[in-house]
Amino acid sequence: MKKWTAGHRAAMVSPFDALSYSGTREFRDQTVRQIVHLHRGGERLRLRLSNQFGTRPLRLGAARAGLHLGKGSVGEDTAVTFDGSPGVVVPAGGAVLTDAFELAVPDDAELAVSLYVDGPSGPCTGHPDALQTSYVTDGDTTADRDLDAPGKIFNLNWVGGVDLFRDPGAEPVVVAFGDSLTDGSGTAPNANLRYPDHLSRRLGTAVLNLGIGGNRLLRDGFGQAGLRRFRRDALSVPGLTHVIIELGINDLGLPAMFHQPKHSAAEIVEGLLSLAAQATEAGAAPILATLPPYRDVTHPGYFSAKAVPVHTEVNERLRACGLPLLDLAEVLSDPDDPGAFAPAYDQGDHLHPNGAGTAAMAAAVPL
Repeated sequence: MKKWTAGHRAAMVSPFDALSYSGTREFRDQTVRQIVHLHRGGERLRLRLSNQFGTRPLRLGAARAGLHLGKGSVGEDTAVTFDGSPGVVVPAGGAVLTDAFELAVPDDAELAVSLYVDGPSGPCTGHPDALQTSYVTDGDTTADRDLDAPGKIFNLNWVGGVDLFRDPGAEPVVVAFGDSLTDGSGTAPNANLRYPDHLSRRLGTAVLNLGIGGNRLLRDGFGQAGLRRFRRDALSVPGLTHVIIELGINDLGLPAMFHQPKHSAAEIVEGLLSLAAQATEAGAAPILATLPPYRDVTHPGYFSAKAVPVHTEVNERLRACGLPLLDLAEVLSDPDDPGAFAPAYDQGDHLHPNGAGTAAMAAAVPL
């Protein structure tokens, strides 16, 4: 029986987060055509638009969705409405769900979402460094199939999700919740080589990526702390069956970088187990991830020899906790030099995996 299922989700971040991203750009009387990669397709869709961290109402004069052909060009497309109206005002701190619209989208396709910002947008709620090129033009060009010399952006603004009305059969609903290793930092843009993308191809189902680069488990900074956003971002996904929880390495590295109070292994493990318990209570199976290797990370101040015992203790306690485990420390470490990042998987900073590394992460997820 067909029902609404989550086809795409993106974790939203405030542009005013002091340790966030350069996403404070505002748009005025412009069309923003944003590209979203869908693991699974359908014929009836709806969009979730968020102004969660906005300081003023977001006025959208028109919206369309279509199949992305590349470089901002759109093939088959359709108008998107809001309670029958072509436009909507999304209140500051609020969100809207569009009307359902018909569009035949195959599996593993790109959806182009064109939004005309009528007036000033205010600083944008969005997802930083989405590893997907999107396009900006002046005026209302939502209905234009091809764009004339558009500007390019790399954040995903306002588009928090895409829902599909389809028969999910026995497919699991999987959320990947984490930091930059989940978000895909270090992989090639526009190539869909994040580990959730690889895992989707392995499973034959959508894997919803709710990673935020730089995100921490215990403290706000690059996005709200994992403990704060878990219920909103992960557990709110309808029909959720599994959640992979990959957080904690930034709770070691970023306090060292920014001269902030350090966290103990007990605090990190207790936080991760708390998220696992919340998932279980919500009826979803949790999979925890060990902390990846991080010796000699090139970001100044991130690696601290004093934190190595904490790193080791966290991983030992996670391996002993009895929950299903994605053992990133084992998967990504150099077998000839434990504690160091495997050269074949290293993006270059000894912290982020390249496309081969993210493929290895996906292959190691326990089924």
